[in-house]
Amino acid sequence: MTLTTVLLDYLQAQLSKDTALSATDNQAVYQQLLTLIESTADPDKADWAAHMTSAVDEQAFIGHILAGQHPGNLLSAELYPQLSEIERQVMAFFCPLFGQSYAHATHGGSYANLEALWQARKQFGAYSKIVYASDQCHYSIAKACDILQLQLQLIPSNNRQQIDINLLEQACEQQPPMAIIGTIGTTGSGQLDNVRQIRQATGRHPCWLHLDAAWGGFLSLIDATIAETTFAQADSVCFDPHKSLGVPRPCSLLLYQKPPAYSQAPASYLQQTPRDVLPGSYGAELLLPLWLMLKLQGKTGLAARIQSTLQQAKLFTDYLKTLEGWWVQNSPTAIVCFTPPNNIVLSDLVRRGVFSTTTIEQKTVYRAVFTGQRVRSDILIKALAPFL
Repeated sequence: MTLTTVLLDYLQAQLSKDTALSATDNQAVYQQLLTLIESTADPDKADWAAHMTSAVDEQAFIGHILAGQHPGNLLSAELYPQLSEIERQVMAFFCPLFGQSYAHATHGGSYANLEALWQARKQFGAYSKIVYASDQCHYSIAKACDILQLQLQLIPSNNRQQIDINLLEQACEQQPPMAIIGTIGTTGSGQLDNVRQIRQATGRHPCWLHLDAAWGGFLSLIDATIAETTFAQADSVCFDPHKSLGVPRPCSLLLYQKPPAYSQAPASYLQQTPRDVLPGSYGAELLLPLWLMLKLQGKTGLAARIQSTLQQAKLFTDYLKTLEGWWVQNSPTAIVCFTPPNNIVLSDLVRRGVFSTTTIEQKTVYRAVFTGQRVRSDILIKALAPFL
């Protein structure tokens, strides 16, 4: 019996009691919820690899439920010392993994990218309003620049879907930027920008370097060197555990080399002055599911999950390479892009959510995202079999 089954049984028992609804309406409510849950819990959905939507870890799910029972607001941290300690432990775990000194929780990578560019504008906005990013960057970068009235200029990527360093260097010489966005795990194909080369490309022009590692940040759990060689080079980094670690949304971290300043806005009703960050009220909902996974699985357990996911991506890649006429590209972050021969069309699998499509070098390719324990190579291979 799963935790979801227990909760549905509890709900059915509650609906059988006197409520404002009729017995027929109660049953309709229950059936609608049951259908909603079964639509993603169905074993047949184990072949869903179209997007970065991981199955929720049951331990994190328990934390999610318990978080709903805790009303604490960490804008008044002194009133919730236990929750404050949980926050401290989460950030103390992740800061060293990303070579950063300060971190806070937020509601997703889009929020984190917006806040990081806001901080960049505060520091370097008097000198420039230009933001450089790869043409492979996440669309939230464009939204953030629009909100902050910044000028986003996309730098073409090379044949590995990384920002072209030579073109970036030329752009920096012509127009020094306010900020540069490096992508650690591109959404389309999972590739990594070379952060050391990005830093070198800025030359004598100081600017903010933000790394969007919403997807690829999980590499910090399995690569002991990446904190120093990649993440520590940045002024800020974002990471979404809800993409790769099976934590329920929302769960995102924004990490900084230096903590943001305290807010100058009046908040005399608070005993502690809040920092100048995007989230306002927040509490257990952003922290408890991730904290519980950390405590129950530890770094070793989380790393094993990541290694298993990467292995499944490799197995799928190796299989596709055995097929005559197929183009295949794996990534360091468990996204596999491929193109079958022209006579094989997989649009039905795209419609079902098994695969998605993206564009690489002006060509449409298929894409499989290995997000966790649910997505397995053998199941995807079985889905492909009728088309071969």
